Amino acid sequence: MSHISRKIYYDSEAQTSLWGLPRDLISAREILWRLVWREIKARYRYAVMGFLWAVIEPILFMLLLLFIFTFLIRERNMSSLNNLSTPMATQILCGLIFWQYFSTSLISATYSLVNHQNLVKKLYFPREVIPISCVIYPILNLSIAFIALILIHLILGGKVNLNIFWGSVWLLILILTTTGLGLLFSIGYVHYRDIGNMVNFGLLLGFYASPVFYPLDLVINACRNGNLPPWSLKLYMMNPMVNILEGIRHCVLSGKSIEPHLLTFPLLFSVISLIVGTYVFRKLSSTVSDYM
Repeated sequence: MSHISRKIYYDSEAQTSLWGLPRDLISAREILWRLVWREIKARYRYAVMGFLWAVIEPILFMLLLLFIFTFLIRERNMSSLNNLSTPMATQILCGLIFWQYFSTSLISATYSLVNHQNLVKKLYFPREVIPISCVIYPILNLSIAFIALILIHLILGGKVNLNIFWGSVWLLILILTTTGLGLLFSIGYVHYRDIGNMVNFGLLLGFYASPVFYPLDLVINACRNGNLPPWSLKLYMMNPMVNILEGIRHCVLSGKSIEPHLLTFPLLFSVISLIVGTYVFRKLSSTVSDYM
């Protein structure tokens, strides 16, 4: 990549421009795709089953959760679980594969600058390409797992219509959100190593505080029945992953179009996180080598 470094230079003053990011990413596109390809090869180079792990992991986790809901707490099943419009298996699998993409990308992006510190110190290029590459390469796993989801959905008697393509809007919102948070946390981790622990704990908390393996109706009914205080639902809905996961399920599994009341907050959150993440990253990235 020596010839690339002669074409792309790192000007600390120019790199603070928020609107210069698209231009810089285009100029550094070769580095970006090389990083993406290197991550893919590193993940599957010595894996016997290769890309099958993108399907095996969420399916095994789905079977475990399905076993817990079906047998271990069967006597406590609530009406929300019994009245699902689609099988519980596909509901769980759909939530798992998109949450897995989000968590994998965010963790990788958070540690990316420190893990690639040799590259950062030796070459001059827009530093954003490193965390952004960590958001791009897991899309391959997500695509493979998504195909498996659709096949299982059809095998279990589900139907697919053209509204499934609305799911791409939700995917775009998810990618933008992950990119914004990834930029913010990656530059934050360089300066404060505590950010890594915060992200890991936040994702663990978010896994249970998002409708990954249970439907949103379960939380809504619990509030209506008085099992949860009314304010808890408002607090719960402040998590943007709630509407994103529920919106994806509606489009992919239930064949519904996008519902505006689900779209507004996640879209706003994704735009704000991308702007804030880009702004903070570009303000601090010029001195990133000094903290490594």
